[in-house]
Amino acid sequence: MYQVSNSSISSHEKPQSFEDSQGGSLEGTSLPVDACLVLTTDPKPRLRWTAELHERFVDAVTQLGGPDKATPKTIMRAMGVKGLTLYHLKSHLQKYRLGKQSFKELTDPSNKDASCLSEGPGASTCSSSKMMNQDMNESFQITEALRIQMEVQRRLHEQLEVQRHLQLRLEAQGKYLQSILEKACQALADQTIASAGLEAARQELSELATKVSNGCLSSHCDAVNLPSLPEIHAIHVDENTYHQQTQLTDCS
Repeated sequence: MYQVSNSSISSHEKPQSFEDSQGGSLEGTSLPVDACLVLTTDPKPRLRWTAELHERFVDAVTQLGGPDKATPKTIMRAMGVKGLTLYHLKSHLQKYRLGKQSFKELTDPSNKDASCLSEGPGASTCSSSKMMNQDMNESFQITEALRIQMEVQRRLHEQLEVQRHLQLRLEAQGKYLQSILEKACQALADQTIASAGLEAARQELSELATKVSNGCLSSHCDAVNLPSLPEIHAIHVDENTYHQQTQLTDCS
């Protein structure tokens, strides 16, 4: 009988335990059971494929040339575990083959869609897990799309606010420049009017000054009788004669 010690089995690590999901109840049997067989605590106990038992199964399959060449009968003879039936080995061998095939498909870059292959309740569990992952991915994608859309809307709103403020500033500056232009035009018009008025006043004053000057000269000349040249000469001669007589009188 093929026996494997616990120390040799513990050297192999198998993180997953395999449970026979179909029938295979050992309740009421009088067959001797190997120490490595573990039964569930259900009302109808089923065989639980522990890491130790699965390791012995893998060793037997490897000795027989792989899962494609091994059969339940040859595996049962190679394992030599009491209480293990052909039904258990057949079901577990099918799962083992499917697991190997799934591993190949998962590691094959050309087949990225193969994620889980099993049968019985395990298949529904794996399918549910796959559907949950797909739903989570879709939810994440939808959430990410909504977040991006909200971010785009927020940026568009900010741009619209900036454009609105800029438009208000441009309108205010336009009104301010228009008022300055109107004031400049009014000042220029006032200056033009004032210049025209000053020019007219200057012209009037010039004409008035000319008229006043001409009028004063003519009236003054008419009012004053100026002596003629002979009269001026006679007056000068008389003055000289008067001075000479005065000097002679003083000498005598």
